[in-house]
Amino acid sequence: MNEQRVELFIKDRKFSFMIPFNDYVPFKKAEKKIINLIENIEHTEEQLDDAIVYSALQLAIENEKLITKETDDKSESDDEISQLINKIEIFLNQ
Repeated sequence: MNEQRVELFIKDRKFSFMIPFNDYVPFKKAEKKIINLIENIEHTEEQLDDAIVYSALQLAIENEKLITKETDDKSESDDEISQLINKIEIFLNQ
């Protein structure tokens, strides 16, 4: 699987991770959410470690994928409804 390195800068610290290439777009969409989430958690510098940041990164990527999927599903449903309405209108106008 192709992977890509991503970097997050949180409170003057750099965190670097390898993620699957196909997760890059969801990562970029969620990057600010990840940083805000971690910065809003009350913690000491010692408590902020790679595991916490990586967990937040994975959660944000999955969340972004779900949001995108829901948007795509809704758009697809809207298209199907429009097609059905058109077919009903054609049938009624015959």
